[in-house]
Amino acid sequence: MMGDQIASKLNALFDLNQRKCPRKLRYRWSCPVVAQEMGDFLLVPLSSSKELTSEGWHMQHCVATYDARCAMGSYHVFSVRDLLGIRVATLGLTYGANGWKVDQCLGLSNTDVMLKSLEWINGSGKHESMEEFTDIHYLALDVARLLNALTAD
Repeated sequence: MMGDQIASKLNALFDLNQRKCPRKLRYRWSCPVVAQEMGDFLLVPLSSSKELTSEGWHMQHCVATYDARCAMGSYHVFSVRDLLGIRVATLGLTYGANGWKVDQCLGLSNTDVMLKSLEWINGSGKHESMEEFTDIHYLALDVARLLNALTAD
Protein backbone atom coordinates (compact mmCIF):
# COMPACT_ATOMS: atom_id res chain seq x y z
CA MET A 1 0.00 0.00 0.00
CA MET A 2 1.28 3.47 -0.90
CA GLY A 3 2.16 5.80 1.95
CA ASP A 4 0.29 9.09 2.40
CA GLN A 5 3.48 11.11 1.83
CA ILE A 6 4.21 9.38 -1.47
CA ALA A 7 0.59 9.78 -2.62
CA SER A 8 0.67 13.47 -1.69
CA LYS A 9 3.93 14.00 -3.61
CA LEU A 10 2.55 12.22 -6.68
CA ASN A 11 -0.66 14.26 -6.49
CA ALA A 12 1.38 17.44 -6.25
CA LEU A 13 3.60 16.34 -9.13
CA PHE A 14 0.58 15.79 -11.38
CA ASP A 15 -1.28 18.81 -9.96
CA LEU A 16 -4.15 16.62 -8.72
CA ASN A 17 -4.49 18.46 -5.41
CA GLN A 18 -4.99 21.84 -7.00
CA ARG A 19 -8.18 21.53 -9.01
CA LYS A 20 -11.16 19.35 -9.54
CA CYS A 21 -11.63 17.43 -12.75
CA PRO A 22 -13.34 19.69 -15.28
CA ARG A 23 -17.00 18.97 -15.89
CA LYS A 24 -17.79 17.78 -19.38
CA LEU A 25 -19.25 20.54 -21.49
CA ARG A 26 -22.70 19.99 -22.89
CA TYR A 27 -23.19 21.13 -26.45
CA ARG A 28 -26.27 21.78 -28.59
CA TRP A 29 -26.25 22.39 -32.34
CA SER A 30 -28.68 22.52 -35.21
CA CYS A 31 -29.10 20.21 -38.18
CA PRO A 32 -30.74 21.26 -41.46
CA VAL A 33 -32.20 17.75 -41.89
CA VAL A 34 -35.37 17.21 -39.84
CA ALA A 35 -36.62 13.90 -38.45
CA GLN A 36 -38.42 12.07 -41.22
CA GLU A 37 -39.40 8.75 -42.71
CA MET A 38 -37.12 7.65 -45.53
CA GLY A 39 -38.27 4.42 -47.12
CA ASP A 40 -38.52 1.75 -44.44
CA PHE A 41 -36.60 3.84 -41.91
CA LEU A 42 -37.06 6.77 -39.57
CA LEU A 43 -34.14 9.20 -39.65
CA VAL A 44 -33.60 11.17 -36.43
CA PRO A 45 -30.94 13.92 -36.35
CA LEU A 46 -29.05 14.04 -33.06
CA SER A 47 -28.39 17.63 -32.00
CA SER A 48 -27.00 17.61 -28.47
CA SER A 49 -24.36 15.92 -26.35
CA LYS A 50 -27.17 14.32 -24.35
CA GLU A 51 -28.73 12.78 -27.48
CA LEU A 52 -25.35 11.43 -28.61
CA THR A 53 -24.76 9.95 -25.16
CA SER A 54 -28.16 8.26 -25.23
CA GLU A 55 -27.54 6.89 -28.73
CA GLY A 56 -24.14 5.58 -27.68
CA TRP A 57 -25.60 3.91 -24.61
CA HIS A 58 -28.43 2.25 -26.54
CA MET A 59 -26.24 1.20 -29.48
CA GLN A 60 -23.19 0.35 -27.31
CA HIS A 61 -20.61 2.46 -29.15
CA CYS A 62 -18.64 5.70 -28.74
CA VAL A 63 -20.72 8.19 -30.76
CA ALA A 64 -20.86 10.52 -27.72
CA THR A 65 -17.21 11.44 -28.33
CA TYR A 66 -18.23 13.25 -31.54
CA ASP A 67 -20.10 16.05 -29.74
CA ALA A 68 -17.39 18.71 -30.13
CA ARG A 69 -17.11 18.04 -33.88
CA CYS A 70 -20.90 18.23 -34.19
CA ALA A 71 -20.99 21.49 -32.23
CA MET A 72 -18.34 22.95 -34.58
CA GLY A 73 -20.52 22.00 -37.56
CA SER A 74 -18.07 19.59 -39.20
CA TYR A 75 -19.98 16.41 -38.34
CA HIS A 76 -23.63 15.33 -38.23
CA VAL A 77 -24.99 12.22 -36.54
CA PHE A 78 -28.32 10.52 -37.17
CA SER A 79 -30.10 7.70 -35.44
CA VAL A 80 -31.50 5.30 -38.03
CA ARG A 81 -34.58 3.50 -36.72
CA ASP A 82 -37.18 1.16 -38.09
CA LEU A 83 -40.72 2.50 -38.50
CA LEU A 84 -41.57 1.29 -34.98
CA GLY A 85 -38.79 3.52 -33.59
CA ILE A 86 -36.32 0.74 -32.77
CA ARG A 87 -32.71 1.81 -33.33
CA VAL A 88 -30.96 -0.13 -36.07
CA ALA A 89 -27.90 2.04 -36.88
CA THR A 90 -26.05 5.26 -36.18
CA LEU A 91 -25.02 7.30 -39.22
CA GLY A 92 -22.15 9.80 -39.13
CA LEU A 93 -21.43 12.29 -41.91
CA THR A 94 -18.33 14.44 -42.15
CA TYR A 95 -17.76 17.67 -44.05
CA GLY A 96 -14.81 17.88 -46.42
CA ALA A 97 -13.62 19.60 -49.59
CA ASN A 98 -16.37 17.97 -51.67
CA GLY A 99 -19.17 18.54 -49.17
CA TRP A 100 -20.89 16.09 -46.85
CA LYS A 101 -20.00 12.41 -47.15
CA VAL A 102 -20.76 9.25 -45.19
CA ASP A 103 -18.06 8.68 -42.59
CA GLN A 104 -19.55 5.64 -40.89
CA CYS A 105 -22.82 3.83 -40.38
CA LEU A 106 -22.79 1.13 -37.74
CA GLY A 107 -25.28 -1.02 -35.87
CA LEU A 108 -25.33 -2.33 -32.32
CA SER A 109 -21.80 -2.66 -30.92
CA ASN A 110 -20.30 -1.32 -34.18
CA THR A 111 -21.62 -4.11 -36.40
CA ASP A 112 -21.56 -3.57 -40.16
CA VAL A 113 -25.03 -2.69 -41.43
CA MET A 114 -24.13 -1.39 -44.88
CA LEU A 115 -23.09 -4.72 -46.40
CA LYS A 116 -24.64 -8.15 -46.17
CA SER A 117 -23.14 -11.42 -47.24
CA LEU A 118 -25.13 -13.70 -49.53
CA GLU A 119 -24.18 -17.36 -49.62
CA TRP A 120 -25.42 -20.21 -51.78
CA ILE A 121 -24.54 -23.56 -53.27
CA ASN A 122 -24.22 -23.37 -57.05
CA GLY A 123 -25.42 -26.00 -59.53
CA SER A 124 -22.19 -28.00 -59.25
CA GLY A 125 -22.41 -28.15 -55.45
CA LYS A 126 -19.75 -25.50 -54.82
CA HIS A 127 -20.24 -22.97 -52.03
CA GLU A 128 -20.28 -19.36 -53.28
CA SER A 129 -20.80 -15.99 -51.64
CA MET A 130 -20.87 -12.29 -52.41
CA GLU A 131 -21.28 -9.01 -50.60
CA GLU A 132 -24.32 -6.82 -51.34
CA PHE A 133 -25.19 -3.29 -50.24
CA THR A 134 -28.09 -3.05 -47.79
CA ASP A 135 -30.99 -0.60 -47.77
CA ILE A 136 -29.17 1.28 -44.99
CA HIS A 137 -26.22 1.84 -47.35
CA TYR A 138 -28.50 3.55 -49.86
CA LEU A 139 -30.23 5.49 -47.08
CA ALA A 140 -26.85 6.81 -45.90
CA LEU A 141 -26.02 8.01 -49.42
CA ASP A 142 -29.46 9.67 -49.69
CA VAL A 143 -28.91 11.49 -46.39
CA ALA A 144 -25.52 12.78 -47.61
CA ARG A 145 -27.15 14.05 -50.83
CA LEU A 146 -29.97 15.68 -48.85
CA LEU A 147 -27.55 17.37 -46.45
CA ASN A 148 -25.46 18.65 -49.38
CA ALA A 149 -28.57 20.03 -51.08
CA LEU A 150 -29.74 21.77 -47.91
CA THR A 151 -26.34 23.33 -47.18
CA ALA A 152 -25.35 24.32 -50.73
CA ASP A 153 -24.23 27.93 -50.94
